[in-house]
Amino acid sequence: MTMIASFAPLLILFIYIIPIIFVIWFMVNMVNLQKENNTILKSIEEKLNRKNKGE
Repeated sequence: MTMIASFAPLLILFIYIIPIIFVIWFMVNMVNLQKENNTILKSIEEKLNRKNKGE
């Protein structure tokens, strides 16, 4: 029983740390996806600008 009680503080610590790590991972992932979307949109904009200048 004492062994289980000795792991209780570590378990509580993990319960708080895991969501924080998940939130940070999610934010970094969203920033990377937005950068990729901006790159794609920039290339589309450039293609449309070239097409409009040709007319």
